[in-house]
Amino acid sequence: MNMNPPPGVPVCGLCDTVDNLKMCNRCKAIWYCSVAHQREHYRQHKAFCKERARANQQGVNGVGLGANGRSRIDYARHHVPPNSSSYAMDSHVLEEVMSQAASDHPMHFQGSDVGFAGGRRTSLNDTELLPSSFDLGTNLEAYHHHHHHHPHPRSSTSSLVQFCPDSLSLEESGLSPTWITDILPSVIQDLNRYGVCVVDNFLGSDKAQPILQEVEALHVRGLFEDGQVVSPNVQDQARGIIRGDKITWVTGNEPQCANIRRLVSAVDSIIAKANHHQDAGQLAKYSITWRSRAMVACYPGQGARYVKHVDNPDGDGRCITAIYYINKDWTPEGGGVLRIYPEGNSQVAEIEPLFDRMLFFWSDRRNPHEVLPANVTSRYAITLWYYDQKEREEYLSRASASTAST
Repeated sequence: MNMNPPPGVPVCGLCDTVDNLKMCNRCKAIWYCSVAHQREHYRQHKAFCKERARANQQGVNGVGLGANGRSRIDYARHHVPPNSSSYAMDSHVLEEVMSQAASDHPMHFQGSDVGFAGGRRTSLNDTELLPSSFDLGTNLEAYHHHHHHHPHPRSSTSSLVQFCPDSLSLEESGLSPTWITDILPSVIQDLNRYGVCVVDNFLGSDKAQPILQEVEALHVRGLFEDGQVVSPNVQDQARGIIRGDKITWVTGNEPQCANIRRLVSAVDSIIAKANHHQDAGQLAKYSITWRSRAMVACYPGQGARYVKHVDNPDGDGRCITAIYYINKDWTPEGGGVLRIYPEGNSQVAEIEPLFDRMLFFWSDRRNPHEVLPANVTSRYAITLWYYDQKEREEYLSRASASTAST
């Protein structure tokens, strides 16, 4: 078993399962767990499939603006359900980005029952699907909360690094106690209410700019590699279709990464305090004792995207995904919007990758998400995953038992 698989997997376009997925060979953008589900979903998928296939042939992903002037990739703009809105769920920015989406077309990602007038069902066969399989996981650092020690999961790719307690994290980040006092209530409230929280002007431009410069320096030095998504037997073609980002992993201890380290320390302090807050709500059920290294990602333009997926569909321990964006002067034409489909909600959240914007969301099946095609030459993000100790230990136990039985 691969103990260090990728941090995300595609899901079935109809039922959101992650098992036995095969790719639609026409649009090469949607996945299904069976031909039956592909057929059942095809009436909703057909228009998008044709449009996407045409764009693939032309080598161009069209970009347009929605009725509210916000960024919309053409196929997304034309196929959002009539009752859905685009919104971010932080109380500070909710009003700014709330908008009513297009009202005359259904969305094709969630198995909508709404069809197209005059649409004709096209029969499909097995040859129109490409097979693939996915594993899940990430590299971990130990989090010795209040200096308690926990067993270290094995990692074949890196040594494990101690994760500082929250008080030291805040001090190291160079931020004042009032900073976290201002942000913490929104993080706790919005994660519990919406499952997603967006914080704008997270660190301030004076601290965000040096982080961007460090990330750009990593990029210039050629340290980014293709983001992994599947086991080695999957075709390179499928690998690029699933996710088009380039990534590198850092701890913050590397030379010339001091500002990334301060960012990580700031996020650590928020997660630690939120986890043990008297009003933690759903956060209180987790014992967050591990986190990943920082995944620095760049979408290099030319329509690079990451198909709809769930970070933690199989209980590997990840409970919170934290993403920091550092894209200065981003415009809607640049693309690369993160679209989240909160479970049990007819609305979708479209998170623009704005400079100094921080995003938190639950990592499990409650938040399937995708990165829409990016058209700028560099769309940067830094991602951290925070782990629940009990779920992680159970995952490692299952993995160990599976390995022993083979």
